[in-house]
Amino acid sequence: MRLSARVASLTDVGRKRRNNEDNFIVCPLNGSPAAAGDEEHTFGLESPGLLMVVADGMGGHFGGEVASRLGVEDLVLQFLQKVQNPEVPPADPQDILRQAVEAAHKTVYAHSQAHNENLTMGTTLTAVWLIQSWATIAQVGDSRAYLFRDGNLVLLTQDQTIGNLLQSRGEESMMIGEEVKEMLTQALGAQPDIEVVTSAVELQQGDRMLLCSDGLYKLVPPEVLVECLEASGDASLIAGQLISRANENGGRDNITAILAEIRAA
Repeated sequence: MRLSARVASLTDVGRKRRNNEDNFIVCPLNGSPAAAGDEEHTFGLESPGLLMVVADGMGGHFGGEVASRLGVEDLVLQFLQKVQNPEVPPADPQDILRQAVEAAHKTVYAHSQAHNENLTMGTTLTAVWLIQSWATIAQVGDSRAYLFRDGNLVLLTQDQTIGNLLQSRGEESMMIGEEVKEMLTQALGAQPDIEVVTSAVELQQGDRMLLCSDGLYKLVPPEVLVECLEASGDASLIAGQLISRANENGGRDNITAILAEIRAA
């Protein structure tokens, strides 16, 4: 079955921040224009597919804004060069996406090193490549990708934090404060080398995929995510409800959501 995706993307500064350090893009890879924010579009998932990206920047002197924007822009540039180059033989989708993220990291890191005031700049980055009946996911940091299917919410990424690192090693973390547990172990542009984590999942008609920054999932608990995602309505309406819930619960950070509804083409 040929599939399509009905996609809505929204971002909000929240209630506590002065500027928005989140960035995102919904980019068809067939040469069509990227989708603007606050709009809903339908995209066919035939090759070369659709790229969706969420990035959450960090760093003083507007470094976070620069890092997230540069990371998203360069990832799209690198990715398009790989998937639209007829001279490059077909490769594993996870390898293609991983290499593009690694290249974007080098660009952000080089920029941070060239601008002394932004030595600590960096950004999370979570990208999903929808092509035919597959979603390929790449992650650096703690922006998340979820799959909602048949009433069940599945987290497709794992936050790359101190707390999760200690847990994976079987080490005790009870003596560590929550702020330390939530510190990132890596971010795009923040250190010389990164390890891009990739995965893939086969899509079904009726699936909903959510990409979001931590300003959403840290303020909207899983049961409320499920409540919103299982509701009927357009993708833009549901994405707007998710943003509103985060703001109602304090809106202490920037909030970004991309919601894709998988449909028959």
